[in-house]
Amino acid sequence: MHDGMPGKVVERPPIVPALKGFVADLLREGAERFILPRFQTLSSQDISTKSSKTDFVTIADQETEAWLTPRLFEAQPGFVIGEEAAAMSPHIRNQIPSGYSWTIDPLDGTKNFVRGKPVFCSMVALLWNGQPIECWIWQPLVKILFYASDHCGAFRIDEFTETQLRIEGRPSDVDLMCGSGNSLGLVDPKKDLLQMRLRGLTGRRFPGSAGIQACLIANGEEDYLIHGNSTPWDHAPVDLLCRMAGGYVRMLDNEVRFHASMEAPFMAASSYRGWKVLEKAIWQD
Repeated sequence: MHDGMPGKVVERPPIVPALKGFVADLLREGAERFILPRFQTLSSQDISTKSSKTDFVTIADQETEAWLTPRLFEAQPGFVIGEEAAAMSPHIRNQIPSGYSWTIDPLDGTKNFVRGKPVFCSMVALLWNGQPIECWIWQPLVKILFYASDHCGAFRIDEFTETQLRIEGRPSDVDLMCGSGNSLGLVDPKKDLLQMRLRGLTGRRFPGSAGIQACLIANGEEDYLIHGNSTPWDHAPVDLLCRMAGGYVRMLDNEVRFHASMEAPFMAASSYRGWKVLEKAIWQD
């Protein structure tokens, strides 16, 4: 259960030991089947929009999620919430049960993918009682997997090596920190205020992918991700990967741990001190 959500604590049953490699293989195969063949080859018929004219979805998103969903359920039974399924049926966001569940973002960075930019990934997380306990972020163009487990830590895995991640030596001076941030999902006046303060961050960048930004933080290359709203498929893997690498991740409103039922401002940072400095700079009145 997440901070502030009282309830009976049920002991977590064991998961399938081979899940780490099995899900990694699924993400690789899904990308080879549905994503990479369509990179820089999409036709207009392959692209549509969801909540706005710039909120793209492609046939690659839809086919990858449809292929992953039953295979994840078979590997570890539990409720599955995918980004594209939630776009079609928003109410499923409110049905995340206790016990095991899965989140899927089949193609994080869809806008980049549509524009032919090589900044995208596929993300999966396994949750227990709404909070992430394992996650996988697969970067198919460079064939690098970022994996995290609440028992074992965070790892960067390529064809030849598996390296445990531990963030060290990152700055906590706002003017020296770099990362990404947006105010999407907020309403005025808070949205305008956050937007104005984000513009004042000298190291703010625009990767267009929460998963890629989380990998940069966990790998000790960048310092923060700030979002005006949270979703299960984006923020479950971001939360776990950054925390297990030694970063600090909390909801901005009340500094509680992320839970998949939450729709609220979210921030991940490379350290607790950095998080508090950023909170003061962009959030506090």
